[in-house]
Amino acid sequence: MRNADVAAMLNRVADLLEIRGENFFKIRAYREAVRQLDNLTTEVEDLIKDGKLKDIPGIGEAIEKKIVEYVTTGQLEFLTRLEAEVPPALLEITRVPGLGPRTAKDIYDTLGILSLDALEDAARTHRLLSVRGIKAKTEENILKGIAMLKRTEGRIYFPEAWILADSMLTTLRALKGVARAEIAGSARRACETVGDLDLLVAGDDPDALRAEFGRLPQVNEVIAQDGGTTSIRVRSGMQVDLRVVKPDSFGAAWVTFTGSEAHNLQLRARAERMGKAIAGATEEEVYAALGCAWIPPELREGRGEIEQAARGTLPNLVQRADLRGDLHTHSNWSDGRNEIAEMARAAKARGYDYIVLTDHTQSLQIAQGLTPERFRARAAEIAAVNARPGLARVLNGAEVDILPDGSLDLPDETLASLDLVVASVHVALDQPKDVITQRVLTALRSPHVDVYAHPTSRRLDRRGETSLDVEAVIAEAVTTGTALEINNSPFRLDLNDTWARKAREAGALLAIDNDAHYPAEYDYVRYGLAIGRRAGLTPDRVLNTRDPEGVLAFCREKAARAVGNLR
Repeated sequence: MRNADVAAMLNRVADLLEIRGENFFKIRAYREAVRQLDNLTTEVEDLIKDGKLKDIPGIGEAIEKKIVEYVTTGQLEFLTRLEAEVPPALLEITRVPGLGPRTAKDIYDTLGILSLDALEDAARTHRLLSVRGIKAKTEENILKGIAMLKRTEGRIYFPEAWILADSMLTTLRALKGVARAEIAGSARRACETVGDLDLLVAGDDPDALRAEFGRLPQVNEVIAQDGGTTSIRVRSGMQVDLRVVKPDSFGAAWVTFTGSEAHNLQLRARAERMGKAIAGATEEEVYAALGCAWIPPELREGRGEIEQAARGTLPNLVQRADLRGDLHTHSNWSDGRNEIAEMARAAKARGYDYIVLTDHTQSLQIAQGLTPERFRARAAEIAAVNARPGLARVLNGAEVDILPDGSLDLPDETLASLDLVVASVHVALDQPKDVITQRVLTALRSPHVDVYAHPTSRRLDRRGETSLDVEAVIAEAVTTGTALEINNSPFRLDLNDTWARKAREAGALLAIDNDAHYPAEYDYVRYGLAIGRRAGLTPDRVLNTRDPEGVLAFCREKAARAVGNLR
C-alpha cells in the first residue's frame, strides 16, 4: 500500500471528525500525521516491518495502530464507523471558505445538500435562511466563499507546494546518477497560488531518471511521459512535472523553467539582439552572458528586472540572515502551547536575537487570555527568562484586538507599559467597507499601536479578505509610522505580495512575523520572507531587521508622533 493511500485515509478521518465537532487537538493530530507521511522518503510498509513507524514525529500510539490496521487489512474499522455516522459527500461543501463543519452538517440535516452546486443554488434562492443560525449575511459570505473556491480550483498556495517539493527533492537527490535537483516554475518564484509543481534534475542518463521518478513513494499515478518530461499526480491531486537535463545545460534550463512567460520573452529578445544563446551550466553564467547580474527568482515577472540587472540596480532583497527578531509570538499565557522560556530557546536556535511576546487578550474568549492583572504576572516571568543565558531576549508585548468601534481592548495605562503592541481585527469581520476601514484607521492613530497584524484578516483555510480599504490603511500607516505585517503563517500569508509591494511603494515600513504559537511555527519565516522578496523589500524597509534597541526606539518614535498629531 502506497504512502499516499495511508495519508488519504488519515485525512478522511480528520475531515469526518471535524464535521462531527470532535476535539480540535485530536483532529490536529491526524493532520500532523498526514503531513509527516507526505514528507516520508520511504514506504510506510517498510517502516512497519522494521518497527520504525512509531519513530516518525507526530505519529503517536493510537494513530500508529490505525495505520498498521489499514496497511495490513486494507480497511479501518474506525473509518467505517465514521462514514456510517456522517455522509462522506458532506466533505464537498466543507471546502467552502467560511463554512464551518458544524454549519455544513446543519445545512445537510435541514436541506439534504451534499454538493457545491446545490449549496450555491440554495444560497441564491435564499433557502439557506431556513437553516438554524444562517442569516442573510451568512448566505452572502457562503456565495463569496464558493466564488473564491472556484477561482482557486485546481491550485494550491505556494507553501503547500514547497512542502511537497522538499519531500520530493530529498528523494530525488538520493537517487544514483542525480547531480542536482531543484524546484522551478511559479513555485520557485513564490507566486501566491500554484497550478502544478515543476522540478528540474541534472543527470547523465535522463531516461533512467525519468523512469525512476515514476516509482517514488510520493507518486499516486503517472499521468504522462513524453520526450523530456514525466508528469505524475500525488495524493492531493496535484500534478508534478519532472524535467531531466544534462549537467552542462542545467543553468539555462533552470532559467527557462523558472521565469514567467513575460520574463522569458524579454530575456530571449535581449539574447537575440545581442546575437547570443541562452546557455550555461549555472544561472549566473546565463545572465552574465547577456550582460546582466543574476536575478532573484522572486523578481522574474517581466516588470523591468532585466533592465535593472543590466544596469546593476537590482534591489538588495531582504534575506533570512537580516531578520534579527520576531515581533509576533505567543506562549501558554494565552493560546500558545509552550512556556516563555521554550519559545525564547527555540527562537535563539533559529538565529533570532529577540522575540516580542504578544499573547492575546481575554476579550477574544481565549481561556488563558491576558487581563491587566495577568500582564503583571507575565512581566515577572519575562524578567526571569531574560536573566537566563542562551535564550533570545524577550520583549514584553501583546496582540490587542481592535474592537468594532476602533477602540483597543486594553486600557491605555496597560498598553503604555508594554514594549511593543501588535493590533489586529478578529471579530465583526463582516462590517461594511467604510466602517471597518475607519475602525482600523482609528486604531493606527493610537500612540500605543506599533504593528498592524495580518491586515486583511483572511484565513486561507476558512475565509477571504475583509472589505477593508487596504490602500487607505497603507496611507495611514505611512502617516502614523505604524508597521504593517506580513504574517508568515501558511494559513494567512497576509499581507500578500501585491499589497506588500503597494505598501513598499507608498513608503510604509513592514514586519515579517511568524505569529508563532509553538516553536515549529518559527519555521514559517521562509514563506513571509518570500512574499517580502516578491514585493521588492530591502532590509531597511523591514522593522525586525533592527536590533532590540532599534525596535524599542521605533516604538518610542511612533508614540511621540501620534501624541504630536493629536495636539
